[in-house]
Amino acid sequence: MKLAFIDASLAGVSGDMLTAALIDAGAPAEKVRRAMLAAGRPFGRVRVRVRRVKVGTIKATRVECGTNDEGGRTCPEIIGGIKALRLQSEVKTAALDTIRTLARAEAKLHGKNLERLRLHEVGAADAVADIVGCCTAVHELGLFEYEILGSEVAVGKGSVKLVHGELPLPAPATLEILQGAPVVGKPVNAELTTPTGAALLKTLVDRFVRVFPTMKVSSVGYGAGARKLQIPNLMRVCLGESSGPELQEIAVLETNVDKVSGEVIGYTIEKLLAEGALDASAVPIIMKKGRPGFLIEVLTKPNDAERLARVLMLETGTLGVRVLPSVHRYALEREVVRVDLNLAGRKFKPRVKVAREGGKLVGLAAEYDDARQIAGATGLGLREVIVRIEDIARRKVREGV
Repeated sequence: MKLAFIDASLAGVSGDMLTAALIDAGAPAEKVRRAMLAAGRPFGRVRVRVRRVKVGTIKATRVECGTNDEGGRTCPEIIGGIKALRLQSEVKTAALDTIRTLARAEAKLHGKNLERLRLHEVGAADAVADIVGCCTAVHELGLFEYEILGSEVAVGKGSVKLVHGELPLPAPATLEILQGAPVVGKPVNAELTTPTGAALLKTLVDRFVRVFPTMKVSSVGYGAGARKLQIPNLMRVCLGESSGPELQEIAVLETNVDKVSGEVIGYTIEKLLAEGALDASAVPIIMKKGRPGFLIEVLTKPNDAERLARVLMLETGTLGVRVLPSVHRYALEREVVRVDLNLAGRKFKPRVKVAREGGKLVGLAAEYDDARQIAGATGLGLREVIVRIEDIARRKVREGV
């Protein structure tokens, strides 16, 4: 699987920095520059310069985009201008999604109607040019066909002066957009991640990870920011392919319970899995005073930990749930496919879990609930049904059907 990793963990991300990093990774600079100039014309004249710089000892690319335009346009006006541009469809779609993300965040913060809200800094010609330039660079590198991962997003401290007045950092719009993404604070008195940079991440990134992904890196691009900071004002983009089981961050929930029946334990595990737990299990234990009990363990995505802990407390009556954060696991590429199965004169489409490494089949397993339902409907043994489903699935996967 082809992977792109956007690393904004050091000095955050802005539209110009991300565009610069993509150019540094191989996107054609002149084609991106022309796209930015064209994107600015409906709104105001922009000046675009792409050059090589050094940040400390690191060579990087810097994109400078300037304008005298002050923005103040409505979201429909900006969207209309972008729709009128001659762009590849996926570039136009990504640029429009980014603008809508920015507009929705601003509308929510200011309590205004999305159609009437006027966007100032993010609605100016240079901001639109940065967005279109970045999406063009993504297209030129073929990254719309990649899985794009994002790192923790660095944010600074202090305040920033905007049209609306002086606001605390991270800017409210930036935080609104980054909800659900991992954010890390830096002791730097500067705006590290801008609303435009955050919106581009939200549009382009398929998922965020807290550790560097397991991948074979084929190209690295560094994008430089405009200001001198106490830290290197850099972000980077790494391109390559997955190289084995992925190291995923998970959370582990644990609780000890007694005076809870086996039926309740079984129901709780089913409920946790239905609510999105990655796995759940229960082990018999001996508790204080020799009482029998259960240790319930739940594996979950970090963002789901609090919600699933509440499910665990509600269903078992436990007074507390232990959370073990920053736990990692290696995981193969997984997907669920459906196969066509004809049994006893009836047609079924059972699900099969498929595991791959580097695109190569490693293993598969019929979905138990589907196999059980088919066994009940046909009168055949469960083991025979599972074997037939998996044989069909193995042929389908190997033939690439």
